[in-house]
Amino acid sequence: MRRHLPRCLPVLALALLAAACGGFDRSIETAMAENEPLLVIDLTEPPGSSSTTTPLPVVTQEPVVSSTTMAPLVDERPLSQGQGATRAARGRIARDGNPTFDGDFADPFLLPDEGDFYAYATNTLFMNVPVLASYRDGSGGMVGDALPELPAWSEPHHVWAPSVSAVDGTYVLHYTTRHTASGRQCISVAVADRPAGPFVDASTGPLVCTLDLGGSIDPSTVADEDGSLWLLWKSDGNCCGIPTMLFAQPLSADGTELAGPAVELLRNDRSWERDVVEAPSMIEVDGEYHLFYSANRWDTEAYAVGHAVCESVAGPCVKDPEPWLADTEATSGPGGLEVVAAPSLGTDLVVYHGWTGDLVGYGDGGIRSLYARPIRWVDGEPVLVERNAA
Repeated sequence: MRRHLPRCLPVLALALLAAACGGFDRSIETAMAENEPLLVIDLTEPPGSSSTTTPLPVVTQEPVVSSTTMAPLVDERPLSQGQGATRAARGRIARDGNPTFDGDFADPFLLPDEGDFYAYATNTLFMNVPVLASYRDGSGGMVGDALPELPAWSEPHHVWAPSVSAVDGTYVLHYTTRHTASGRQCISVAVADRPAGPFVDASTGPLVCTLDLGGSIDPSTVADEDGSLWLLWKSDGNCCGIPTMLFAQPLSADGTELAGPAVELLRNDRSWERDVVEAPSMIEVDGEYHLFYSANRWDTEAYAVGHAVCESVAGPCVKDPEPWLADTEATSGPGGLEVVAAPSLGTDLVVYHGWTGDLVGYGDGGIRSLYARPIRWVDGEPVLVERNAA
């Protein structure tokens, strides 16, 4: 059986470089020099409020500042290049919703590692795989670029959706990058002896690259009931006017090679998904495998997170009819979600990005901020935790 969430989750171990909540606004340089404080999740709900499965603005930074304090409207941090490499690096945004990290941190992945936490994201203007760290001693901050060099077969500025696994003392990074010869996005793999890297990709070609399906993106790993590692990924058919599909494919014991054929889990066949399903992430709960995925256009308010229940890592999977997490007043177009088991926090978490404030899309100056939320399991279903839960 799953754990009950404690009334107050004391720490969410992600470091801030610049906090929108409470009016704090620090530059990257200042944050790197000052050892940013940890974040906490405030689960105290105001009187008269009720629970919901939509994202609530629950992440705050200590010390607590009155909610009447206005955050600065101008964000001068770099925007992501992952989808929109030519966009301006500065934008104006009314930041609200209390993100965990209010800089651009798209397609996040969170790795718990023996009491420490590492968060990875799609590339920015200056880094292929930016990584934030929060250490058990209370220190933390921006570590730097986990993947400073790309393999010779790939192009720079197109590194998306990293996923990191700890495998027998080694750390394995699966990530999306541009295959120069074909011009398509494909999946590669790199290894390191530390979770923050530097990861080294010694490959001479992609690990997964289904050119007939438009390419392959959004890798994420999950362990089967026997402990074997599987790679989840998306066929990038929306690039070419063909259906998009999510696949599961077995990996070698060290996570660096494929160990069998891919199995289709689902495809875009719901009206709310339009022509895209992507960003698969899976967790096992009481013998069932819960698959989260994103759908619809990534740069619009319609982007949302779906949920399906699967009999095994390889399916079959049954979708919920409607989105599990969708647009709210605080966060527009949430997606790129990863579900994470975090035993040291006594709960499971989801991390995702959302367009924070009034601006959606890089062309309008928006940013995709990082959010982290605890979830609990109610009658076998995932629910974002109400802030007064016991």
